[in-house]
Amino acid sequence: MKMVSASLSKPGGREINQDSVGCLSPDVGLGCWVVADGRCELVAQQTVQAILDNFAANPAISQPTLLKVVEWSQKKILDLQTAHPSNHSLYASVALFCSGGLSALWAHLGDVRVYVFRNGEILSQTKDHSIVQALVDSGQLTKSEIRGHKDRKGLLRTLGSLGGMHPAIPESRFKLQAGDLFLICTDGFWEYVTELEMQADWCKSPNLEDWLERMEMRILSAAPPDHDNYSAIALLAEP
Repeated sequence: MKMVSASLSKPGGREINQDSVGCLSPDVGLGCWVVADGRCELVAQQTVQAILDNFAANPAISQPTLLKVVEWSQKKILDLQTAHPSNHSLYASVALFCSGGLSALWAHLGDVRVYVFRNGEILSQTKDHSIVQALVDSGQLTKSEIRGHKDRKGLLRTLGSLGGMHPAIPESRFKLQAGDLFLICTDGFWEYVTELEMQADWCKSPNLEDWLERMEMRILSAAPPDHDNYSAIALLAEP
């Protein structure tokens, strides 16, 4: 099984893009793809680079490996905070996806999401580490009320947050099938594209690039002029 991918990262209605995306090509062994949403441009870029560098030095698809990769990135961000003590925005939401052969595994912190599709249906999606997700879990909100909620930006776990670095990682590797589809995206992306729209756009798309373009058009038509940065990586398992 090989994994093909496409990506985009745009500033949206902002002057600076505080998102960052990157990948370690599967041509050199196991592949790793990362999407980070920083509270400043520097921390997003440093997060992606730290994860890719550490995974390249210790490539494996396992829960302990991904945990070590995230822990190493946490150390890098904490070092940045020490070097820039007056900057209170040195933290980031992040998701990384690793794949090779017949399996895949991912990890996330904050509100960067990983969606898993099979045969046009959503098999799973990550849960945000946020105040509104906690309200959903407690029954005080419905899942559909997350988008646009006034407290949606309130995060409970992020990279760079002291005491909050507990990434969510599935207990076992995901067994790939040909045609399995994945989307890793920031909140500036998924806020304006519903899950049903993701599925509908994929049904109309001949490739990953077209899929991302269709969803981007939805963002540009629905978002206000000053909308957030938006970034995404799409991946497809091929035989």
